[in-house]
Amino acid sequence: MSRSLPGDGFTKRARVGTLRGMSEATQSTIPRRTWSRRTVALAAVAALILALIGIRLAVVAARRSVSIEQNGVAPVGEARGNEPVRVRFSREMDRASAEARFRIAPDVPGEFTWSDDRTLVFTPQRALPAGQTYTVTIDSGAAARNGATLDGPFTWQFAVLPPRVVYLAPASELRQQLVLADPATGAAEPLTSTDEGVLDYAVSPNGRLIAYAQEADDHSADLWVLDLLSGERWPITDCVGAVCHNPAWSPDSRQIAYERAELDPGRGTGTGASRAWIVDLATLQPRLMFEDEQALGANPVWSPDGARVAAFDATIPGVRVRDLDGGPGAQIESLEGAAGIFSPDGDRLLIPVLVRGALGEAFYTQLDLIDFARGERTRVSGEEDAPVEDAGAVWLPDGDTLIVLRRYLDDRFTQGRQIYRLDLVSGEAEPLVVDAEYAHSAISLDPSGTRLVYQRFPIGQPDAQPEIWTLDLSTGERALVASDAFLPAWAP
Repeated sequence: MSRSLPGDGFTKRARVGTLRGMSEATQSTIPRRTWSRRTVALAAVAALILALIGIRLAVVAARRSVSIEQNGVAPVGEARGNEPVRVRFSREMDRASAEARFRIAPDVPGEFTWSDDRTLVFTPQRALPAGQTYTVTIDSGAAARNGATLDGPFTWQFAVLPPRVVYLAPASELRQQLVLADPATGAAEPLTSTDEGVLDYAVSPNGRLIAYAQEADDHSADLWVLDLLSGERWPITDCVGAVCHNPAWSPDSRQIAYERAELDPGRGTGTGASRAWIVDLATLQPRLMFEDEQALGANPVWSPDGARVAAFDATIPGVRVRDLDGGPGAQIESLEGAAGIFSPDGDRLLIPVLVRGALGEAFYTQLDLIDFARGERTRVSGEEDAPVEDAGAVWLPDGDTLIVLRRYLDDRFTQGRQIYRLDLVSGEAEPLVVDAEYAHSAISLDPSGTRLVYQRFPIGQPDAQPEIWTLDLSTGERALVASDAFLPAWAP
């Protein structure tokens, strides 16, 4: 027989009664409340997992991508024609990959360097012309060292600012300094402040550097280089007991040809014969321009393609030309004393020659054109029954036009040279600046080939000083840049 414990029935009944005593609404809340907490907990866990996955994916994506943190010019901005293009990436780059995806339009020859593994620097070979707008693009796929790539393309534009003018001043004093002036604003700033002054100078083709001859107190002179962007300067020659001057840049702005004249120990002046030398800016190791160590060389020049160098050799007498590619070179007879100027393609050389006037008149200067490919020498000065004196020419970019300093020797005679545009094909000369009260010289063409800067000097005024002027070749507009100054040249 079974027995029941006294408390069993009470306990069961009490539990049932308790449940029965609750409302249906109250009872229904118990299981639903318990399920909601679980749902929330599961949702929170799921959200956390998804967040972690998202973060992981973002990290992975970041590791797989490259961005451009900074470019050298604002997305649409302005730049000097001598400024390199800089691109800073977010990661250390595979240099070849980044360089292969760099584009600039219109196309510009130049070279790549890296200031560090993230910063690409493109330096144009020549100064960019004013007014031109350039578009720079870094195409997608430029790769970092870790395999990440640029989603790109990344593009920006910049316009080139008008160039400035360099000159020597003051002309009225014994020692001159380099000065940089903005023709648009009239602002001018000195670039040097040497005790003994600057003898001469030349602006590099890329527009960034100026090589100048700095005189010492013992009358010797060394060549220095000034960086227009950084302001840094440093000597590149060690011309003890000699005068080194007349610098001429190679087209890639890496080498400088110059002439060196030994000082006379007794007189302290540069009375010795000049020889032409070349110094490499990377090594600062000078070498003679010509293989013949006995060859002299004054007023050296470099062809725009870098294939030839030339200098005047008084032992010929004439112009000695060296072919740097191993060609035979040339010796061109001339008595004038200058090496001339190469054509834009480097295949022709324009040299000044001395010509005796009719009936035994005094010598005057004309221009001969040497064509290396054809082996021809042609007189480009003069008109029928109208003798002229030409000097100081510069080439226009088309290679068929010259700007010359001319004096007509007929009824159009002027004491000073005037500025003409000479068409080599037709032989026609167009007057650009004709003012009989002034003598014009030291003409220089800007990188765009549209403006001249030149020096003019009042004739018949004993106390007068030279002036620097510009000329717009398309409009004929002239403007004064500086007074009491001379030897101008363009600088971007």
